[in-house]
Amino acid sequence: MRTSAVKSVLFVGGKRTEALEAARNSGLRVIYAGPKADMTERHHELVDAAFLFPEFSPELALRAATALRDVVPFDLAYTAGDQYLETVARINHQLGLKSNPLRTVSAVDDKALMREVLRGTGVRQVASATIRHLSDLEEFVTSNGFPLILKPSRGSASKDIHIISDAAELAAVAVGPAFTGNAPAGGAASWVAEEFLEGREFSVETHSAAGRHQILAVTEKFKTEGFVEIGHVVPARITAAEHTLLTDETRAVLTALGVEEGPAHTELILTAKGPALVETHTRPGGDAIVELIRIVAGYDIHEMTFSWLSGEPADVSHEPLAGGAAIWFLTAEQGRVTAVAGEPEARSSEGVRFASLSAAVGDVISEVRSSADRHGEALAVGEDADSALRNAREAVARFLVTVEPLDPAGDPVHG
Repeated sequence: MRTSAVKSVLFVGGKRTEALEAARNSGLRVIYAGPKADMTERHHELVDAAFLFPEFSPELALRAATALRDVVPFDLAYTAGDQYLETVARINHQLGLKSNPLRTVSAVDDKALMREVLRGTGVRQVASATIRHLSDLEEFVTSNGFPLILKPSRGSASKDIHIISDAAELAAVAVGPAFTGNAPAGGAASWVAEEFLEGREFSVETHSAAGRHQILAVTEKFKTEGFVEIGHVVPARITAAEHTLLTDETRAVLTALGVEEGPAHTELILTAKGPALVETHTRPGGDAIVELIRIVAGYDIHEMTFSWLSGEPADVSHEPLAGGAAIWFLTAEQGRVTAVAGEPEARSSEGVRFASLSAAVGDVISEVRSSADRHGEALAVGEDADSALRNAREAVARFLVTVEPLDPAGDPVHG
């Protein structure tokens, strides 16, 4: 049981309402503070009070939360959105509210800081360095060689990740959008360089209560060559020994970082030498992983979170609904969309629970560089992971997106 039960919670930001609904179902009073653009009709139905900003800023949110607590008291600030996690941690820290420590959330939010915090712990060490200048990157290459990964220390959604395999690619990155002059683009924002980890990638989904990390599922992940996620399946197709390796390393990571409570989504690569951490997040996994876990393992992450916060046991579970569940994403050809079809056919495919095509006539489809560059998805179930994955991929294959190629100026290419 949580030593201090929560009776009211301040949600900061977020367009999705599943966590709000779980808080309501646990009997909590719900207050909302966030950008006006995030607020939906469903939010209005679920919240007792709301404070909306024209645009979000961490400083404004912190001041608003402090003022709100005198008018509509709350016991904890909470969010499931990456961009709000550190702001929420600062609110809880400043107001003395029990939650994950600010340093923990800051380390999770900043990949360079995360590596520093984990250095010297029992977690497998990954060679890394904070990159503020081109000379930092060149020094890392001298010490660790090629290939290497370069990514924003505070990046998300698989955006702006570079693999640098040789001196020619290093030179290209040095004059590319990642650097302005001799420093990373964005001024004070830093990047992190890491050794390239070769192997299959997984994420371990957990819920922590008083520092005890409960394993909910291991998710198998699929990515493009540019590291953008295009599919997930639960359960991961791994051996019992591999499952133990991944989950033991995850528990070690969360403990070393000081994670005390709530959901976490930890990404690892299973190398020939064992699992190695990519990154972790003190929030549920995205891309409908929450739903995959609910279907296959019977755990509702949001329900667990607010059961724990309200003073009840966290290890609630339900009967699994299928042996496997998977989601797959559409990555269409580049060009201007001239026709779309196939959404009804995808929705009626075997095992499909949800299918949506977001590409529309007139859209310009560019290179897949982040999660925002995907244009459709299908979630499907099956008797096991293989059949669920097959059903999801076959459903996505029914989407038809016709494009006309464009030249660099954005004009149609006629040939």
